[in-house]
Amino acid sequence: MNWQKEAIADLRCHEKRKAALESLADEIRELRGRTYGSSSPAADAVPVQGGSSTAEGRWIAAIDEMERKKEAYRLTKRRVEAVERGLAALDEQQRLILNVFFMNRVQGGADYLAEELHLERTRIYELRERALRDFTMARYGIVDA
Repeated sequence: MNWQKEAIADLRCHEKRKAALESLADEIRELRGRTYGSSSPAADAVPVQGGSSTAEGRWIAAIDEMERKKEAYRLTKRRVEAVERGLAALDEQQRLILNVFFMNRVQGGADYLAEELHLERTRIYELRERALRDFTMARYGIVDA
């Protein structure tokens, strides 16, 4: 497995995953309110031919959807936290470099960083490789396959 490619993919998706956490949390709250906040289906509701009442079916579907979204939230949160721990192991300059190149990509990132850090572009690329290697090590514990 190419761990650096995995690291790059994690970095590129990081901001989107953080946004997904907010969306999923909102959706879970809404489903919880719709499912448990409203009255449950009447126990004496007359079932439709071949099944349960339509209200009961909607209630079951909402519970199922809520459970699937909770699982998606848990998995996404775990990935976001793992990337955050990897980034926390880096210094500020390394985080800036990874942010510009991968997370919140800046057009002409190397030129931007060269000007911002008062370094030559070739040095920026060397620092990018080191930051990516350090992040990969902090995130996965391995650098090479």
